[in-house]
Amino acid sequence: MHQILELPISVKDVQPKSRVRIRVAPLLGAGHAFVPISSMFYLLMAILTDYEGSTYTKCTRLNVFPSLSAVARSQHTGWQLTCCMNLPLGLLTGWLYFRYYRRILPRQVRSFGCLVALLIVQNSFSFFLWGIYPNIAGESTLHRAVAISLFVSGAILLAGSFFCHKYYICEGKESQQQLPYRLKCKLVVTYFAAVPIMWFCYFLHEQFCFPFAYSLFGICEFVNICTTFLFMSTSYFDFYNVHICHDQRLGFFLSEF
Repeated sequence: MHQILELPISVKDVQPKSRVRIRVAPLLGAGHAFVPISSMFYLLMAILTDYEGSTYTKCTRLNVFPSLSAVARSQHTGWQLTCCMNLPLGLLTGWLYFRYYRRILPRQVRSFGCLVALLIVQNSFSFFLWGIYPNIAGESTLHRAVAISLFVSGAILLAGSFFCHKYYICEGKESQQQLPYRLKCKLVVTYFAAVPIMWFCYFLHEQFCFPFAYSLFGICEFVNICTTFLFMSTSYFDFYNVHICHDQRLGFFLSEF
């Protein structure tokens, strides 16, 4: 049979076709990993340039390790830049996981997966708000609200995402396909091991001015923030075959999962 040729109906039909493909996975992996890397840099700079100011507390007991809030106040310009850069990446990640969980998860847990995706967005907004007001006092209501929102959403996000991957995504997969699950497992264990220590040390510092309690709080706070964003960087494995594409006739679109 002879092939039937379609006539062009617009100028775009007679123009040479061009397609641009951008891999999403490296963008997500490197973008989320940038937060813990930059946090370590700001921590080092705060210790080297403003050690007394970043370790100062109203308590007269010795404190040798700055909290992340003190680091944000000391290195506020860089901290603002990091938090602002993370917001669009967090929105993109939440949108991708929303689509991903709707397609992958069974119907009975699909709503829970969508909730986890929305928590990614909420966590990104909380982190962004922290960057907008890095100099706010630790005793203020806004600072405490942002901190509680950040850590609560992070805890539910890590636990929920790990639950979905363990029981509905990685179950029955080959060993090389379970690398994301093993990484998520170690990060979740680290996070939930540090959380009770962090809040217990904060209680000891606030109520009893216990020596080095605030230092342990600062270490655990730093570990939890880094763990949260390293967990987010494991989205590299979930979207390693997804591309943002641009076609001259179709415009921008997302390749299938």
